[in-house]
Amino acid sequence: MPKDHLRQEILDIFKRAVFLDIAAYLISVIVLGATLSFALGLLLGTAVLLATLLLLKISVERMAADAKRSGVTSQRRYLLFYAMRLGVFAVAFGAAVILRKYISPVAVAVPMLYPRLIYTLGAVFQRTGKAGQKRGEK
Repeated sequence: MPKDHLRQEILDIFKRAVFLDIAAYLISVIVLGATLSFALGLLLGTAVLLATLLLLKISVERMAADAKRSGVTSQRRYLLFYAMRLGVFAVAFGAAVILRKYISPVAVAVPMLYPRLIYTLGAVFQRTGKAGQKRGEK
């Protein structure tokens, strides 16, 4: 997988995450009222999402280099990067719990669901678009 492809994928997720942050905040305004703590939580959660995606990018590149060099990937390296990504989220979530008066812990966790939403909705809309094209072509 080319390095540019991974960087572009992270950039695409970031663009969609900004849109989803706005949507999540607007929904929270309806449910909770306008709160700065929820907005700050979404910002922190999105920053954590990007940090974990960058760590994932680094781990994928290193594992690909290992596989190219020796033919095998290091399971230890994979587990190390997985623990690092989990640690980044745990630190941010822990900080939000401690500072819950200023940062909503729930809002910190919401952006961690964005990649699932982005890829699922992308697949649904892509499939719908392809089906529409097939019907129109004849």
